Amino acid sequence: MTESTFIHLAVRSSYSLLESMITPKGLKAWCAEQGMPAIAITDRNNLFGALEISLTLTDAGIQPIMACCFDVTDGLPKSEP
Repeated sequence: MTESTFIHLAVRSSYSLLESMITPKGLKAWCAEQGMPAIAITDRNNLFGALEISLTLTDAGIQPIMACCFDVTDGLPKSEP
């Protein structure tokens, strides 16, 4: 039986303000330390770090999976009960 590899599918980077402090270089070091072949970055409401993160991880042989978690509203102000 082959060894199973774990890949995180919902990691926030420092580009998700107030949610994470890990930088692209920190992600690269952490993934290498854990032996992860890939990681999914799901920053909130932006993709500003996608290029930097992709280049940093790819240089280390780690496959970046880029995604985004958007907050969606109907655009109407909330009424009080």
